[in-house]
Amino acid sequence: MERMETKKLPTRVEVALNYITGEIANGNLSPGDKLPNEKELAEKLGISRTPIREAMKTLAVSGLIETRHGHGNYIRKDEGTAVMPLMMFQLYLQDSSPEMLMELRYIFDRNCAELASIRRTDRDLEVMRESIDRLKALSEDPHSPIDKLLEADLDFHRAVYAAAGNKLIVVIADFVLNMVAPWIRKSLEVSGRYRAVGLHEKMYAMIRDQKTGMLSRESVEANMEHFMSSLKIPAAQRL
Repeated sequence: MERMETKKLPTRVEVALNYITGEIANGNLSPGDKLPNEKELAEKLGISRTPIREAMKTLAVSGLIETRHGHGNYIRKDEGTAVMPLMMFQLYLQDSSPEMLMELRYIFDRNCAELASIRRTDRDLEVMRESIDRLKALSEDPHSPIDKLLEADLDFHRAVYAAAGNKLIVVIADFVLNMVAPWIRKSLEVSGRYRAVGLHEKMYAMIRDQKTGMLSRESVEANMEHFMSSLKIPAAQRL
């Protein structure tokens, strides 16, 4: 007799996430709309307010909603909120793993860096330079909060995406970056802060000097290798 597989039940956080993203996908919630508050959602879904709160944090990180302090949570109404991030987020909620997200990030970083080398403007370089200088200054201060370091790190990568000159790439790549942000944070914690500065400097120099091809890939691969090794991802699973 064949053994029947038991279907995994969604967690309470997933219940909340599935409900909200479903409401957006079905058109019941539109860009700019205010979400029901935690109490209302908890009563409707039959769960406590804690998973509702965690779901809201996840949706905010993904770029689907924005929190206006004192006013509640709203569906974002800028160009980054439309269908693509929602589709990406729904895929993320399925059986994705950290390794899968890392592979996706590598693909975007490698190709965005190549495009940025070709299309970057002086203003793009200024934004990248400011992010690295901020990261360096924070790295030299042992009392700097790790979240400030993470912010500077993410700002550099967002500047690279913007320099690629493709709005669709910016939306998707930024979404992926937000999803791996917790692992970037951990990498900064466990692998030392100065190493991150050096790797970003290398990528910046490649884009500034408009290097493409193998040189472009090498700078991104060095960054990803450091990132994945600091998280102790087995070599066989690295890119």
